[in-house]
Amino acid sequence: MELLTIGIDIGGTNFRIGTVDAAGNVEDFESHSSAMFRKEDAADVLAHVILGYMERYALRGRIRGVGIGVPAVVSRDKRLVRSAPNLPGFDSLALPALLEEQLCLPVFLDRDVNLLLRSDMHTLLLEPDKTVLGFYVGTGFGNAIYLDGGFYAGKNGAAGELGHIPMLDLTETCPCGNVGCCEVRCSGKHLEWIAKRMFPQTPVRQVFARHHGHPALERYVRDLAVPIAAEINILDPDCAVLSGGVLGMPGFPRAILLEAIHAHVRKPYPAEGLDLRFAAQSPQNGVRGGGMLAAEQLNKAVPRTARPVQAASGKREFL
Repeated sequence: MELLTIGIDIGGTNFRIGTVDAAGNVEDFESHSSAMFRKEDAADVLAHVILGYMERYALRGRIRGVGIGVPAVVSRDKRLVRSAPNLPGFDSLALPALLEEQLCLPVFLDRDVNLLLRSDMHTLLLEPDKTVLGFYVGTGFGNAIYLDGGFYAGKNGAAGELGHIPMLDLTETCPCGNVGCCEVRCSGKHLEWIAKRMFPQTPVRQVFARHHGHPALERYVRDLAVPIAAEINILDPDCAVLSGGVLGMPGFPRAILLEAIHAHVRKPYPAEGLDLRFAAQSPQNGVRGGGMLAAEQLNKAVPRTARPVQAASGKREFL
């Protein structure tokens, strides 16, 4: 009997769960609303959901561990949800330890975008020794940085908050509280604002297909290229992955986005030979990434404790 992992992708809107085998295949996939995790007992609710899922598919004895992605800042040791503005029920929770106590299984935690990039690297056959950047335009602007064989976390686990770099001449206040964050313009939320203002009779998912070439939409797409090109200029990656719900919409003008990115990237390098790839959009991607995270950590066979481990001062870590 093949042992499996459970992958869980918790977004601001959807909760997705499935089993993942050693080849990265997803089975027993389910999707539900994330609204149940906005309460104070979010960890207990999640444990109840996982136990119910395992019972439903007769998975007891077949699961090695659980990998979970959350739209939040996760501590560098991956044992604490530091800040989850869209899911306050998870704020400041030592989520893996709480779940391990109830599930009697090892639980691994990461940012949701890191799970997406892990899945996309698997699907696109990208080698693990490369530098890969992931740009995910959905409700907000997600970013994952894979560097020197691991996902870069930063001092506080907050690396990759690309949506909150400032753009010149923006005066709007971002939900984070700062003024001028690029996510104010480079996000699905802003596309919804454009759709309601310019195309009130058109569902937001159809705006590119029905209003191809409209100046407001072209400006929106060109704005998306600014943070993408900025990070490419800083990190000179082997590959940059482009995905997310917005980029997967019918009629999205990929050619305009690619042209705008190239226009902003420094010449001759890193522009010369720049590898930009669109990844297929699937609701199972985050689940696959979660299952792969659990398998990778378990295969390392490193003894773990539920307590955070303080890194040596000054040492850069990739987790």
